[in-house]
Amino acid sequence: MGKTKHKTSLAAYARIARQYHYPYIDLTFIFCYTQYVIYIHPRIRIGIVLILAFGISGVCMKYSQTTSETGAPSIEIKSLVADFSKQLTDSGAYVTSSLQAIRLPQIVSLSSSIAEVTPAPYEGVVPTPSDEWLTAPTSPPSPPTSTPAQAFPTQNMPSSVIIKPSLIPTIQPTAVPKPTKEPKPTPIPELPPVTSDQRPGSNLEEVFKEVSKRMCIPVALLKATQQEESGERYRSFANSKFSLANRYNWWNDASVTELDYFNGVAYYTQSGKGPTDSKFPGAKIAQAVQPDAYDQQIMGPEQISQQEQDVSRKNTIKILPKNIDRRVLFDNLIIYASITKNRLGKAPSSCDDWPEDAVKTVAEKHYGSCNIGGGRNYCTEVWNLYKSFK
Repeated sequence: MGKTKHKTSLAAYARIARQYHYPYIDLTFIFCYTQYVIYIHPRIRIGIVLILAFGISGVCMKYSQTTSETGAPSIEIKSLVADFSKQLTDSGAYVTSSLQAIRLPQIVSLSSSIAEVTPAPYEGVVPTPSDEWLTAPTSPPSPPTSTPAQAFPTQNMPSSVIIKPSLIPTIQPTAVPKPTKEPKPTPIPELPPVTSDQRPGSNLEEVFKEVSKRMCIPVALLKATQQEESGERYRSFANSKFSLANRYNWWNDASVTELDYFNGVAYYTQSGKGPTDSKFPGAKIAQAVQPDAYDQQIMGPEQISQQEQDVSRKNTIKILPKNIDRRVLFDNLIIYASITKNRLGKAPSSCDDWPEDAVKTVAEKHYGSCNIGGGRNYCTEVWNLYKSFK
């Protein structure tokens, strides 16, 4: 009966549509009430009917309004629309009441923590639903797959895109340590001045050390220059003679000989003659080294001239305030140490070890040149001796 009623209503509406040239209304109701629509879920069918009803009503109302504005009769159309709307309302009410009578199957809970809800019993007639849409699926649904991670695009950004710079790190940079000042040289211990005619040191090694600790100059440099200038003479002295040569005014002692003058280098080496204030004034003590040269009155183990003794007196007077003479072994080394440091300007801070350039510089200034002649190099020879005495 339900299907026959639907067919009758469908035919009536189709005739109205064809009469008033609304073929789309005819097709719409054919779609909604054909027997194939029963396979659509009832709730979906309700939605389709309502949407189509509102859509067709809107089209008809617009058409009615347009016809009125153009002067065409619209009473008939309005009546038709009213009847058509009433028929739609009756049909929708019938479908709605039929669907409300359908009792949906109980939903099985998918979680053990959610209790199953049992609907209240329905008092009306329960229609038998179609078997097709109530059939349970034969296999459980597959678990959802995770969304794959999206990689950032590798292509170059357009030049118009402005990229904000990253935040400046708040970590403060490590403070750069300030360079330390150059260490000051070890201060020379203040030794008492030498006022006795007998100078410190009972042998050559002790004299070198006494001068080094007072003048902050390497012992090896004192030895190297002495060896280059006067050789082994002082080392041939007996202890008694050495002590004599390390005493002020020893050259006038009654016991000394010309040989002592020679070994103590108490004569002018350029001319080979004895000093005028000595026991053997003008005597031929040794072979002249530079007989035709101006005699600078060079004497002593380090070969110090009269002029060098005089210009260094302002520095040596604090060590030897009473008297000084380059013929005394200790005095000669003190004068050499003073003029050597003065020639460097700024001597190395170490009192025990000087670099090669400093040693060669003072050697050149002391001799006047590095070239001795005969293929010999004074500066290189002093440096080699310096290394051997270290």
